[in-house]
Amino acid sequence: MNCFLLSNSGFAGKVDFTMFTVIAILSTVLMVFVGYKLLQILQLTGYKIKGYFMWFKETKYSYMSRLFMLSFLNIASMLMTNVLLADFFIDKIFSYVSIIFYILFCSLFITNLFSAKQKTPLKYTKRISRLLVVFIVLVAALTWGIQYVGFRFIPYLSFGLIGIIPILLPFVVLLAYYITWPIEKIISNSYLKKAKKKLKKNENLTVIGITGSYGKTSVKNILGTILSEKFKVCVTPASYNTPLGLSKTILSKLKPDDEIFLAEMGAKQRNDIMELCNMVSPKIGIITGIGNQHLLTFGSEENIVKTKGELAEFITKNNGKIYVCTDNEKTKQLIKNYPNAIESSMSKKEGLFVCDVKNTTEGLEFDLCFKEKKAHCKTILLGKHNVSNILLASKIALDLGLSLDEIANGISKLKTIPHRLEILKTQSPYTIIDNAYNSSVEGSSASLNVLSCFEGNKFVITPGLVELGSEQFNSNFEFGKNMAKVADYVLIDSPINYDAISSGLVFGGFDEKKIIQVANLNLAVEMLSKLAKKGDVVLFENDLPDNYS
Repeated sequence: MNCFLLSNSGFAGKVDFTMFTVIAILSTVLMVFVGYKLLQILQLTGYKIKGYFMWFKETKYSYMSRLFMLSFLNIASMLMTNVLLADFFIDKIFSYVSIIFYILFCSLFITNLFSAKQKTPLKYTKRISRLLVVFIVLVAALTWGIQYVGFRFIPYLSFGLIGIIPILLPFVVLLAYYITWPIEKIISNSYLKKAKKKLKKNENLTVIGITGSYGKTSVKNILGTILSEKFKVCVTPASYNTPLGLSKTILSKLKPDDEIFLAEMGAKQRNDIMELCNMVSPKIGIITGIGNQHLLTFGSEENIVKTKGELAEFITKNNGKIYVCTDNEKTKQLIKNYPNAIESSMSKKEGLFVCDVKNTTEGLEFDLCFKEKKAHCKTILLGKHNVSNILLASKIALDLGLSLDEIANGISKLKTIPHRLEILKTQSPYTIIDNAYNSSVEGSSASLNVLSCFEGNKFVITPGLVELGSEQFNSNFEFGKNMAKVADYVLIDSPINYDAISSGLVFGGFDEKKIIQVANLNLAVEMLSKLAKKGDVVLFENDLPDNYS
């Protein structure tokens, strides 16, 4: 057994040290690929540890189970090899044979991991690069240390002890995160300071903050297009609604002569909106609608309402104007606390209002009315909910000095936001409605209303709604019940909400034979090609990111 002991001198010691180092390097390379998913999830959850742990819980620790199985196979195969070749260890070289199994199983795991299509691959930003460097150093040190422990104290395992490394990776990622956190905090604070400084330089800039559980991006883009008829406007792109997202927009896109900055404000927990308000100091605030989106991270609906109200609170204290869409019960409750808030609602026929709404498969038509004046408006946007969004944006534009004609002209220039009730132009014989970015109860209801306007067989492909905490089953049950009134076929492409959605469909009188469960979106599309024909319409409702797969 002495041949297992790590010698500190002579040829044997040099060989052991060299092999330890070579294997540590090889293992580290393999573990970088095995740990890719963990780094991807950390990035997708906004580098929030709470979100990282929630991913494990929401996916029922499936990835952890896979890592455990990989470790088990590695250790078992390497142990068996060492035992079988124990009589040959005198030749030293045979003590390295078991490492072949480690390489084989890890390679198979990696091949399987990367063969699955990724919706949002890991983005190699400067932050992830720093995290990756620390992760690599930690894995290399861990591998070298575990090899020593194995040789020194568990000779029959020999190199086999490194098989345990995969199951330790989630904790290595956490350690790398905490090591790099002070550096990231310093860097992010410097970005925030630069962004604040740049904002202060433009004294004529009006900052408009936009928040809500849903409709933020739609209202932001609608308002930006309308205000561009008269002002120079800077709009945060996509869903850049975090402190760093706003900082990046300010530093890279905001021009010295811009007159209006539209800042979308996202939140997943209390004080997120107040942090953004303190950063950009909005003079005008917009609350689009409040629902139970991100209920899992907020903890309660009360916290959601209070968090969205942080914008109203900031605006009120600073004598600004707050606009609230009250086509929503929770915003009606919120506005009671802010009597000076300006209300926008489809049901009110006073001030600026809409009438004669026509909702078609080609878009929307309606009249925008103010006092004795009326402007006919037409847009390619789909769904009556967008009339509510347009009305809200138009009220703000009117108060900022635009005429009805300028507003109507801006409305005519509105473009469909990608993945939000977007009619895709494809070679398919059927119509495709892409609503993949929707993930709210209210948004799913609006998309079903749009679907009902079309003729032909109606297909819905969806994984359901997530991050709803205790309300998730009920919300997806109701979603299924509502789909039963509109759809002819429903393809559920994730196991997470299958029971809830299918139960709701059946309760709503839907034919069980037309409820189809598939493992992922790719298989759903394959199935669709066999079922759908010319003249049919397909709604892609929500597309879960990789942290739900």
